[in-house]
Amino acid sequence: MSQIVIPRFFLNSIPKSGTHLLKQLLLGIPGIQYNSQIGLYEHLHYQTDETLHPIKNLPPHSFANGHLHYSVEWERFFNELNMKQVFVLRDPRDVLISYAHFIPGTQIDHLYRTFTQEGFTHRDRIKFLIEGGSVLENGMPDHPGIREWYQSFSGWLNRPNVHAIRFEDMIGSEQMKRKTTSDLLDFLSDGVNLSHHREDWITAMISNIRPEASVTFRKGKSGGWKDEMDDELKALFQACAGDLLEQLGYE
Repeated sequence: MSQIVIPRFFLNSIPKSGTHLLKQLLLGIPGIQYNSQIGLYEHLHYQTDETLHPIKNLPPHSFANGHLHYSVEWERFFNELNMKQVFVLRDPRDVLISYAHFIPGTQIDHLYRTFTQEGFTHRDRIKFLIEGGSVLENGMPDHPGIREWYQSFSGWLNRPNVHAIRFEDMIGSEQMKRKTTSDLLDFLSDGVNLSHHREDWITAMISNIRPEASVTFRKGKSGGWKDEMDDELKALFQACAGDLLEQLGYE
């Protein structure tokens, strides 16, 4: 099985949307190569030759990952490399809750000082992420509300050579997992004949999913926002980003 070679590709995701879960699925591909030290973040104009060179020189049957806002410049970059993207998304409300839990535990996030200031509660963090607001970190611009922030990534949806996967489908029924994985392989194989190995690959990929092995794993479920948003926060989210839920089919 490992002798079959698929084209290189890039795993792109909205933060806290299931990056590690999808990475585990992809690492179940027999023989696939992945280097955790290679990745892309921020906008293209921030990149250096040091960050772009490894991506440009990824060998076949390998992938890299990152969190990239959509831009025409990034789209052109990947098109010139003839490199496909797998893009993972999740219910914005669950993304928001996961992010609110994650930020206080990491000093590298630009919201860390804001979220760990004295008297700033978990509820304050959720409200801040919904509405956006001023950041305490020196020189940083105001953080956008959930609608603007999420859409800066979701601009990748429905773009050519981008295949979207929902977090919820990766933790759904066995039938849904197999369909999601099968569709993913169709996208990645790009003319490579997998007919004799398809079912074995699907089984191997799904078997490699172990959420608890992820360093960022917390609960790994969908719908957790219902337990952490009171009626006022739910109404605030609806007012600020209700149309986003409709656009994504999460309403």
